[in-house]
Amino acid sequence: MPQVYENEIVYDYPPAHSLLWLMRKYPNPQSPQVFSVDTLSRTMDPDTGVIRSERVLGIQQGAPRWITKLFSLPETTYVREVIFIDPAKDQAIMMSMNLDLAQYINVLEYITYTPFPREKGAAAPSTLFKQHALMHSAFPTRMIARRIEKASVDRFKANAENGRKGFDWVLQKGLELGGNGAGNGNEALA
Repeated sequence: MPQVYENEIVYDYPPAHSLLWLMRKYPNPQSPQVFSVDTLSRTMDPDTGVIRSERVLGIQQGAPRWITKLFSLPETTYVREVIFIDPAKDQAIMMSMNLDLAQYINVLEYITYTPFPREKGAAAPSTLFKQHALMHSAFPTRMIARRIEKASVDRFKANAENGRKGFDWVLQKGLELGGNGAGNGNEALA
């Protein structure tokens, strides 16, 4: 039975600011496991203004010891991420999936960033982050498949908390830099 992880976070930043800095989420000091981000393509639909970015993230983190011993796993894994940013609606949709280790576990993630109303009288809305991830192992031995799925959910949960802290850090740095996204890349955030 596939495992599901769901998460909601309200970032106390306007959606336009959150979306501007979304593409600079990595690297950040809270998510050191993400060691590379390679943009494969970035296009804009001339009719809708929607920006589509496709990236590959390099992730280096240890799997639980029993999994590493059993399968001789590599330390580095890769994730494909596709993001659709709609500036007119101040929202984004992000989908990701693992590119390797699929013979052991498939992880599919769906994330949305949407405006979230603040309390009455607030000048600007906040940003609502909704995350839904599905982990499914088709490993032939069901007992091992369930353990792989559970270990994946546990790791995902820990990484989600680090991701929240990391994106908060990036958003704050964005404000400190003037919030305009100027610069050549993430080096401005360090």
